[in-house]
Amino acid sequence: MQLADNNKKRFSLPFHIAKKLDISKKKYWMIKGIGILVAFLLAGIICTIFRPGTFGTFYAQMFLGCFNVANTDKFSEFLLCFALLAMVAFALAPAFKMKFWNIGGEGQILIGCLVTAGICKFMGEAGVNNAVIIILGILAAIAAGIIWAIIPAIFKAFFNTNETLFTLMMNYIAAGLIALMINVWVPNGSQVVGVIDYGSLPDFFNFKYILSIIIAVVVIVLVSIYMKKTKHGYELSVVGESKNTARYVGINVKVVTIRTMILSGAICGLVGFLLVAGYHHTLTSTLSASRGFTGVLIAWLGGFDPLQMTFYAFLVSIFQRGSINAASYINMDKDSFSAIVTGMFFLVVIATEFFVNYKIMFIHKEKENGQVLAFNPNAEKEIKTEEKEGK
Repeated sequence: MQLADNNKKRFSLPFHIAKKLDISKKKYWMIKGIGILVAFLLAGIICTIFRPGTFGTFYAQMFLGCFNVANTDKFSEFLLCFALLAMVAFALAPAFKMKFWNIGGEGQILIGCLVTAGICKFMGEAGVNNAVIIILGILAAIAAGIIWAIIPAIFKAFFNTNETLFTLMMNYIAAGLIALMINVWVPNGSQVVGVIDYGSLPDFFNFKYILSIIIAVVVIVLVSIYMKKTKHGYELSVVGESKNTARYVGINVKVVTIRTMILSGAICGLVGFLLVAGYHHTLTSTLSASRGFTGVLIAWLGGFDPLQMTFYAFLVSIFQRGSINAASYINMDKDSFSAIVTGMFFLVVIATEFFVNYKIMFIHKEKENGQVLAFNPNAEKEIKTEEKEGK
């Protein structure tokens, strides 16, 4: 019976997977570059599946939807999309760098939208000056975002609660509050606030959203300096590496946790203000368009590095705005098609992380006395160990 078992053929894969100990920057970006090119190719294929014969048209309209400088409205919308996505990623990156898993960016943005809409609507109707409304709207949105972020931060710092679940829960509460307030403000049941004509940011040089874009760029630059050049930014890295080490060198982990979430909440609240006063001029529970969650992906893909996060925010903006323009041209649902194409981009680029971190090693096989023997890549190491034990 034992002889029969030994004669059975054993199935084994012709390769094994090993973790890479290190990878050069050249190889890293080569792998990422291939993934990005594959994502662009798949986007065109997806478009062709839905609308046969539109492969080339898709890329042409995708480009025109982002970089058509002659059409200032589309170009400014692309720049605003890019700036806001980068702004959200930069808001979340400091918390992630210290391993505080802040998934609450969406809620912090929405609560900023809510208070901004309230101030613009009611103060505007009361006849308050537009400049005063804008200033109060900015301050209120930042304060609301801070409150929404500091609650889970305090519970994490003092009671060690699960910040992922806590911040995620705060997202649903913020969306529910918006739905409730819309119901209060619009008692006719239409659930539509309508266009808010007060507190809108002005346009300059006949260029829409220019002030929102400038504010976003200033915030991105300041956060980059904060993370790279300041003592607080260094403390983030230390706390992220080891809380015990941070305590040993005199860093107050609780203070760093709360301080960092105040920063994240303030920026997300400001994004909420820009969405209402600088872009949509209305209020809905979906006004953020999942920017809080997309910002999480951008921050992770960029490894919390300012340049890489900016790069990925730029790419995601191309897929989002470009696919919306292409969908309009070929008569498809804009939001659905953009979600599919953008989701596919994230899927492909995240999949390249496997080739960044692991390598596939094929197993060579040799024949001895008519039998096939699988090559053991650890054989040399095992032989040396046996020799040492024999000595």
